[in-house]
Amino acid sequence: MPRQFKVTVNGREYDVTVLELTAGQAAQSPGSAATAVAAAGSATSAAPAAAAPQQRVTAAAGAGDEVAGMGGVVVEVDVKVGQTVAVGDRLLVLEAMKMKTPLMASRAGQVTRVLVAPGDPVEGGQALVTIA
Repeated sequence: MPRQFKVTVNGREYDVTVLELTAGQAAQSPGSAATAVAAAGSATSAAPAAAAPQQRVTAAAGAGDEVAGMGGVVVEVDVKVGQTVAVGDRLLVLEAMKMKTPLMASRAGQVTRVLVAPGDPVEGGQALVTIA
């Protein structure tokens, strides 16, 4: 049975679902709640042991949030609070494995929050910019 926890890491609060697997128990089947959570966030191992339980971390992205499609480091922020953006405008650039990937606006509106700065590490699914 999954258990719910709130975890704070570097000042950010995450909702975590932990499912303990016993020896011989198969991993979650496609379509299960834990699999759906993994798709929305990143998975990290709770312990280094091979049979250790897995915890799924999801950032609480809200309406208007533009989220990281992958983990990496912010190398450039191209917008500021109050700026008006159109669909397809570049918001920021992430770097992972020496590849730079731009994050483009998926909606038009005004930037109300910029949650990261150059040099900040981010996880997949983490909210980066809010557009209202």
